Amino acid sequence: MIPKNKQQRYALRRIVTVGDVFANDEAFIRKHFHIADFSAKPEVLDALLTDNKIKKPLFLKLQAGKPIEPGRGNSLVAMRSWHAFQKGMKLFQAHPNSSLVTLPVSKELIMKAGVDFTGHTEQLASAFGRKVFMCMYHKNFSVIPLTNHIPLAQVSRKLYEVSLDDLAVALRLYRGIFQPKKKVAWCGVNPHCGENGRIGNEEEFVRRGIDALAKKGSVVEGPVSADAVFTRHVLAKYSLILANYHDQGLIPFKALAGMSGVNTTLGLPRLRVSPDHGTAFSQTAANEVDITGVLASLRFAFEFEETWQQVSGQP
Repeated sequence: MIPKNKQQRYALRRIVTVGDVFANDEAFIRKHFHIADFSAKPEVLDALLTDNKIKKPLFLKLQAGKPIEPGRGNSLVAMRSWHAFQKGMKLFQAHPNSSLVTLPVSKELIMKAGVDFTGHTEQLASAFGRKVFMCMYHKNFSVIPLTNHIPLAQVSRKLYEVSLDDLAVALRLYRGIFQPKKKVAWCGVNPHCGENGRIGNEEEFVRRGIDALAKKGSVVEGPVSADAVFTRHVLAKYSLILANYHDQGLIPFKALAGMSGVNTTLGLPRLRVSPDHGTAFSQTAANEVDITGVLASLRFAFEFEETWQQVSGQP
């Protein structure tokens, strides 16, 4: 449930969807959206948003398409989703008071189509020229993976390339936006935090990093054994966990937060968020679609958009 004062604020926002209109979903889209042709010109969108005759959310159509088979991924559909993201990102950059909600795409199929695409986070960082960190957010706890979409064999080397200055900025943003009441923990890299070097010495980087962050005003505890920090009694002490690699943080996050967790990008001047799951082709094919993650992302955008811009220092 959304409190009444927030419902009133949310009513002032407009939802704009960018995508294709395929033959088998056109009737549904027309029922729930006002369809208009896509334009990257800010004044065109502004005119639509201020048109009092338009009562429905906007759907900006890129192109019409033949019927597609739900739940069946292919490079053509993947490229259409990539194209929609590029168009949506242009609007996001052009409108300073906007937030961006991205939906799951198949990176594998986009790359098979010939596009160098490692993920939304990396594309947005490049587009805005910002150092960013992925943040998996849930009201009970969050996770920041310090390395993202790279092979596990590269983690140890890439970890040493993490900028502690940029991480300190991300932690400041996290505190300013979410006002956490509990502490921050940094996982050990190896099982049992390396057992004093018997398993590995990467924990020295974590210890030096914690000391450096303290000098920059960010208090972080650790290294904390990754096989213990996500247990209920330990996690109760922390609002945020720094994980050294993608799966170290995202496996427990998804297991504990379920479909209500979201993925946001710390470091951007404006808010971007997405569900914390993938394309789920098999569930779509079986007509077992769960929109919990999409709704959680929309609520997150409505809830934190204003604070995000204030903390980031840009309109």
